[in-house]
Amino acid sequence: MITIENSYLVDKSTSDVYALFSQIEKLARAFPTTSRVEVVDDDHVNLGVLLKLGLLPLDNNLTLTVIERKPPSRLVAEGVAVPGKGLARAAKIADKDGLTKITMILDLEAVGEDKCRIYYKILADAQGNLKRVYEAIIKGQRLKLESQFIKNVAELLGAPIAEENGAAKAA
Repeated sequence: MITIENSYLVDKSTSDVYALFSQIEKLARAFPTTSRVEVVDDDHVNLGVLLKLGLLPLDNNLTLTVIERKPPSRLVAEGVAVPGKGLARAAKIADKDGLTKITMILDLEAVGEDKCRIYYKILADAQGNLKRVYEAIIKGQRLKLESQFIKNVAELLGAPIAEENGAAKAA
């Protein structure tokens, strides 16, 4: 199981942040690797994701469903990532093999009247070569991708966001 988690502080209320994160299309477009967004309804979205391993483009098709909404503090989504041809080739798997189960958890905590902590966790259950490819991408690009994501979210919220360890910031 691959786990990615972090927490950020933002100068917005939990209800303001929740309102943004519950808009599936806006949130999907904030991810720097998203190449295609198809909103099915308020709880379902299909995404095209383009990752890079060095110069090698690796495409992925991701279907997400929001399975839990607890306004204004929690959202949970689950889905499945299907490797596209580039990723399947890199991981040496047949097309449509090597499905990855994805779980995304967002928890918001008020730390003041107009300030909240954003805590997220992403779990990716990938196996074999596919897991090794994902781990290599995360190792090489995590800071860059997270920095771009929080910059995009900061723009959407109109407020500064700071990683609690101080590594990634956006104003």
